[in-house]
Order: sequence, then structure tokens, then C-alpha cells
Amino acid sequence: MKFLYILMFVSLWSLGLIFLFHRRRSNLWIALTMLLGGAASYAFAMHLTIMPVFKGAEWLPESVSRMLYLSTVVAMNIHFYLLPFAFFMGGLWLNESMRTRLKQGLSFLGFVGAMALLVTHLRLEPWNSFEVERFRYWDGIYVLLGCYFYYRAYARERDPQLRRVRRRTLVFPLIMCWAYTSDYLGFESLKLGWWSLELDSNGMWHGNVIVILGAVAVILFYTVRYGFLGIKLRIERERLDYSIRTLTMGVSILNHTIKNEIQKIDYLAEKCSALLQSGHTGKAAHTIEQVHGLTRHLLHMVNRIKDKAEDIVLDEGELEVGSLIDSVIRSAATLVENRPVTLSSEYEADGRLICDAVHVSETLSNLIRNALDAMPSGGAITLRSAVTRRDFRIEVSDTGNGIPHEYMSKIFEPFFTTKKNALNYGLGLSYCSSVLSKHGGKLTVTSEPGKGTTFILHFPLVRYRPTNPSRRLKAASKLRAWADRANPS
Repeated sequence: MKFLYILMFVSLWSLGLIFLFHRRRSNLWIALTMLLGGAASYAFAMHLTIMPVFKGAEWLPESVSRMLYLSTVVAMNIHFYLLPFAFFMGGLWLNESMRTRLKQGLSFLGFVGAMALLVTHLRLEPWNSFEVERFRYWDGIYVLLGCYFYYRAYARERDPQLRRVRRRTLVFPLIMCWAYTSDYLGFESLKLGWWSLELDSNGMWHGNVIVILGAVAVILFYTVRYGFLGIKLRIERERLDYSIRTLTMGVSILNHTIKNEIQKIDYLAEKCSALLQSGHTGKAAHTIEQVHGLTRHLLHMVNRIKDKAEDIVLDEGELEVGSLIDSVIRSAATLVENRPVTLSSEYEADGRLICDAVHVSETLSNLIRNALDAMPSGGAITLRSAVTRRDFRIEVSDTGNGIPHEYMSKIFEPFFTTKKNALNYGLGLSYCSSVLSKHGGKLTVTSEPGKGTTFILHFPLVRYRPTNPSRRLKAASKLRAWADRANPS
């Protein structure tokens, strides 16, 4: 059983380094909590498992042994005085809705308190000896506040997808509550001698092996299966060699785009022919101009995918949000003619967006087409612009069939599709996600089977220039409906 102590700190440190390497501001302190959480396991493993085997070895210099011993003393000081502070910080900075100034102030107060506890310990007793009663309740305040902030981050998150992520982080308060009960309330005193250990405890700490390794297994499961704190590890067989897969992706994206535009052109050609036969030459000329617009977009798209295989390269410019969305709706209006579908736009935020017009327009067109496929009996599609304290958003909502829960974690994967059609390559959403990633943003989705789906294009706030800089959100939304497209004259 003692050898499991080694596995405890190795697994915690490994996870902590992984999350630290992939850190974002919101999970930096959570990564540090895992790293510091392995400190006590390291100290106990050295005293109970590792050094009893090696301390008598002639090849181990005394200076190295002393250095290792001092490292265990430092580790226990970290465990008792810095781990609760790191846990508190992890919960605090997970609350993205809180004002930054407030979080900075609480962080400063928390740091001062942790340092005061450490300095008091070093002044009143040897640094290798711990009378837990001196600090257990002060550390309890950090643990209690950390639990509160973790739960607050979960309870106040309104985005369903982010709320699921926040729910998974609640595993950390559970682990910390156990650690506090076993190591802070369960310990009375601890003294680390020269490879000796004097512990007055109720023995509850022996259960740490099961709790810690079980928690590590849960975190790994969520990381591999669903993603955890922004990290998603997929263990799956590669379909093709990397270079072949890249070529296939480029060609298939091109085919996907051509297929969509040709269907529009085909419909407009039939409409133009009917208008000419009935003598409506003016309306026929207008329809031909629509065809020219589609071909220009298609040629631009083809030219942008160099050699049909290269990665997406942005050609950015500053565009009016309203003009961008309106042009997409005008292009997609041909798809809803003679169908019981309403296509409309709402502007809760107006201004200019720094983006690639071609790729963003193609992304919105793909999402509209997916929405139409999800509404065989008709419904409504709404494009909505909005701005929050974190980002600028364009939402594409429909009232269709929704996405089954079992598909939600797979829909952005290349080649995944639920459509039973040989012309569907399963690349539309993968392409859309790549476009947003290139812009420094992300594509998220919320869906309720039977009620509809909303895809959200998140752009970094620095890319958005509001029309009125003093007001990020407009009090009234501007609605432009295109319902008349469903009933052409």
C-alpha cells in the first residue's frame, strides 16, 4: 500500500503539469492546486516508501540525502500553508463574471493571509514541526471560500455548455473537503525528523490513496471523453497518414462549398427560365444578378483554398456587422423560397467586426443550411448579433429537431455526419470550427431535442468596434425580417 503514495504524487504532478502547459487564466490556479496537492504525498512517500530503501545505500551521498529531506519539509509547509490558498484562488478566478478589480483585491488579501500563517509558523516553532491547531481553522476559511467560489462559478453560468464544464470542476471542492478533514482536522501534530516521521492523527489520512487516485481517474475520464478545463484528449485510430488526411480535408471542404453553391445556382436558373417564359424580363435580370453574386463568392472561395489542401488563411478586413449578416441572408433567401421557413436577423450589437468576410460568410451559410435540414416541416431561423463582457457573438438559432445528446461531443469532428447522403462529407461544422479558431475565437452549440439548436460564433472582444463606443449593448434590437422570401411574387 505504501508504494501507492508514489503513484499519488506522480499522478497529481503529471496532471498539474498538463493543465499548466495548456493553461488559461481561468485554470492556471487549478493546475497549481493539483501540483501543490501532491506535496504531502511526496513527503510521505519519501519518508515511508522511498528512503527506507535507499538511505542506507553507500552510493547515496549524505548531502543528497539531506537535500531530499529538506525537500520533504518544504513540501509539508506548502501543503499546510499554500495549498488552501491555491484552492481558494482556483475557485475565485473561475468566476469570469466577477469584476477583475474585485478578484485582484481578494487575491491580494488571500496571499497576505497565507504568508502571515507561514511566517507565524516559522517564528513560533521549528519549520519541520507542525502543531496543526495553530492554523487548521484559518486554513478552513480558505477551503470554505474556495468551495463557495467553485459553486458560484457553476451556479451563475448561463451558457449550457460552459455550465457542464463548470459542473465537472466541482470534483475539486470534494477532494479538498476530504483533504481538509483528513489532514487538517485529523492531524494534531506532525514532526519530520531525519528520515523519521512522528504523527499524531486519527488515521483518516490512510484513505487519501483511494480518494486521490479515484479523483485522478475521474479527471482523466472526463478529459479523454468530454474535455476538461479546455483540454480535450482523443485516443482514436488515425484514418490516414497526416499528409493524406490534410489533402483529403482541403479537397472535401472545396467540394462541400461547391455543392452548396451549385444547388443555389441550379434553383435560380430554373426560376430565371420560368420568368423569361412568362415575360418578366426585369425580374429575370435581377435573378441573373443573384447568380453572378453566387459565382463571385464561389470563385473567391476556390482561390482562397490554395492547391485544395492548405490550411485556412485569413484575409481580414473591418466590416459592418449588419452588412455582413444581411448579405448572408440575401444569399440564403433562395433556399427558403417556396418553403414555410422564416429567415430573420436581430441586432443587439451593431458596429464593425475585424474578420475574414469570405470564411465567416461561408460559416454562417453552412449553419443556415444545417438549420434548414433540421426543419423539414418548416420553422424559423434567426441570426443575432450580441456583445458580452467576454466576447462578440453571432448566433444562428433554429426551431428544428435539435441535436441528440449522444452526438453533441462529436459534431465538430471531421468526417462525422448523421446525414445519410453520399454528398455530405461531415466537414461543414469542422470547417466552421476551424474558421472561428483562426479568428482566435470558438464555435459552441446549445441544443434541445425537439425544440431547436443555437450555434454561437464567439469572436475576441478586441475584434469588435461598436458603433457607439460608450454603449456595448444597444437598448433596443433592430429586426429585419425576410419572411416575404417564403412567398415570392
